[in-house]
Amino acid sequence: MKLATTIGEVYGYVGGDPAAAVRMYEGTGFRHLDYSFYKVMAPGHRFMTDGWLKQAEEAGEAAAKLGFDFVQAHSPDYNPFADPGNTDYHERGMTATLRSIEACGRLGIPAIVVHSGYGSDYLYPGDRDGYFKANRPFYEALIPAMEKWNVKVCIENSAEGNMGNRYFFMRAEEMNDFLAYMNHPLFGCCWDVGHGHMRGNPPRDEMAALGKNLTVVHIHDNDGRADQHLAPFFGTIDMDSVMRGLIDAGFGGYFTFEADNFLPSGAIHGSGALAAVPVSVKREALRMLYAIGKGCLEAYGMFDE
Repeated sequence: MKLATTIGEVYGYVGGDPAAAVRMYEGTGFRHLDYSFYKVMAPGHRFMTDGWLKQAEEAGEAAAKLGFDFVQAHSPDYNPFADPGNTDYHERGMTATLRSIEACGRLGIPAIVVHSGYGSDYLYPGDRDGYFKANRPFYEALIPAMEKWNVKVCIENSAEGNMGNRYFFMRAEEMNDFLAYMNHPLFGCCWDVGHGHMRGNPPRDEMAALGKNLTVVHIHDNDGRADQHLAPFFGTIDMDSVMRGLIDAGFGGYFTFEADNFLPSGAIHGSGALAAVPVSVKREALRMLYAIGKGCLEAYGMFDE
């Protein structure tokens, strides 16, 4: 199994520029990357202008020049259930999401995580059927782009600590049921081990239950109470359970980190030169993150360059 990580963890150093973010990984050990479109809806972001495609192409060119590739992605932070009267927000959200799928297709990225809508109209666990029905039009609107660009869209699990009871993909069973409900081969699942740990969901059980539906993973750690996005071994996740879950599921994807708070680009404390972790220190942290992932995979005879 090969290691990957999100380029979103270094956006704070490069003004959100994905090509510059790619270049931050030179010499860290990582060769496979997750393209984060998560913050592209922010005011003034280039992705929401006519230069959006050029920006994505520049990231692809930077990766190719350094011998990297993009292996998965994360869609914009758009909630199709939010602020129903805000036409501009929803037009921007759908535009950004569809552009992210097209960018994946053009860059050869096979799968992108796209969060489902959430709100107070459908509450976990009782309103499951209504939640599924309400989300169907959003995901159906993505299918033409998914088919055109041959990109799989993955739903992701979360936890009450993040979403309250407004979200329904908390367990593998619910995710499998939604994929069956959508009944389209280009839908898959992302199991986020940190989110699962916040609920006490055993990683091995959940990933094994997803089986062939497990398309991508997000690997990060926490203390079981908050979504801290730490590196493995800096929280309390049972990493043996994670590794066994990947094996039991027959997972053939990438061991992809989303540990963007493992020495984040913006420090919690500091008001001067150390208001952000120095770039040199962050790059050392990335090298350590790679070593942690390699160690996890080697312990189970799964590491592949």
